[in-house]
Amino acid sequence: MVKTSVSLLRGADTIGGSCIKINHGCDSIVLDYGMPLMASGGDALTPGLTKSPSLENGILLDVMGNEKEHINKPLAFIISHAHPDHYGLVDHLPIDMPIYISDSAHSLMEIGNVFYSDEMKINRLPSFIIYQPGKSFEIGPFTVKAYLMDHSAFGACSIHIEVGGKTIFYTGDFRGHGRKAKVNEYVKSRVKEPDVLLMEGTTLDEGHPNTFATEKAVEDAFLEVMKQDSDPIFVAGSGSNIDRIVSLYNACKRSGRILVLDLYQMYMLDTLKKHAPGLPPHADDHIRIFFPRNQIESAKKAFGNDDFFRFSKRHINIDKLNFDNTRYVFRFSNYSIKRFIEAFHEKEFKAHLIYSMWQGYMEKQSSFAELELLTDSKWQYIHTSGHAYLSHLKSFACEINAKTLIPVHTLKADSFSVHFKNVVILKNGETFGLPNK
Repeated sequence: MVKTSVSLLRGADTIGGSCIKINHGCDSIVLDYGMPLMASGGDALTPGLTKSPSLENGILLDVMGNEKEHINKPLAFIISHAHPDHYGLVDHLPIDMPIYISDSAHSLMEIGNVFYSDEMKINRLPSFIIYQPGKSFEIGPFTVKAYLMDHSAFGACSIHIEVGGKTIFYTGDFRGHGRKAKVNEYVKSRVKEPDVLLMEGTTLDEGHPNTFATEKAVEDAFLEVMKQDSDPIFVAGSGSNIDRIVSLYNACKRSGRILVLDLYQMYMLDTLKKHAPGLPPHADDHIRIFFPRNQIESAKKAFGNDDFFRFSKRHINIDKLNFDNTRYVFRFSNYSIKRFIEAFHEKEFKAHLIYSMWQGYMEKQSSFAELELLTDSKWQYIHTSGHAYLSHLKSFACEINAKTLIPVHTLKADSFSVHFKNVVILKNGETFGLPNK
């Protein structure tokens, strides 16, 4: 009888850098191949390692099989979502290796490839094979179906695999408190009692406080700050977190403020509307666009010299600021924010600072402290995690009711047995063989 197994290549004791191999006899597929964010156990990576990935320095993994052991190279790689810690190493795969990704995640990555630095771009993106969430497709003996998930990455999916009479379900990164939380109910109604559930556990390290329990709570907290006075507000947050941009958009609309984004975010929203027509921008709304010089050059190169001028009615820069109506909310890089803060400072306006992402980033970038000194104010934390909190993990695992639960994407695999049943903990490189029925 052909054996089916799951090999956890990376993700047993780290957040990010996930890579999971599903084996059936001599055939296999791989789920995610991400750039690691940390070393094993959560230690900091040696500086410079990720710029020169190799098997020797441990950044690349031995994912291509072993002919001596009669294990063939994978039939394909399937990417769950468009965060670099899940796709960042795919350019190091053989050029003929099929790589699958969802339609909406592919669109997000296309815009990233326009505006990101060269080292962050995925050169082989045009050759990716696009899958449609909810529609099954075949890869050798594997039947694969992806389900959209609630996560801070647009187009994020879980992956359901059937092979040899066995079922394996990989959550990817997900949460239960965002704008798409209802999709979890859809998934739970269709995925029942898989042989293996590979479930993330990012927030179990307690480094992701749930001060704001939901994305709606974040929006409401933004609104409260916006209503305090008419001073400009500067927000630090992920430029690709669509849920957070929508929260800012809604809060600005509710408070009568002007939301200022950069050209990258505008192209991203404009592109993703084909997948989600309800996304901003909307005609004659309150979004204005700042055109950073480097982003103009990127847009010209990708779309032609004049394409970005279709946003010209929304264009704003320091010279166009209306200091008689300072009800602006800015969301772009710290470098660009600094120039706008200085312009308001010269006019003796106070600036509010809102920090809206994982707190660990603040420790790594000195620019956050510099902006506090410039404004003589502190960053106000308003954020909710892109990952499921324990209550949502428990609810999801309980209703899925897997025969075996394997922790991934976590620093706290050992704590899974306290909260969940049927837990099998693998170390990096270990394999779990599914029992024969």
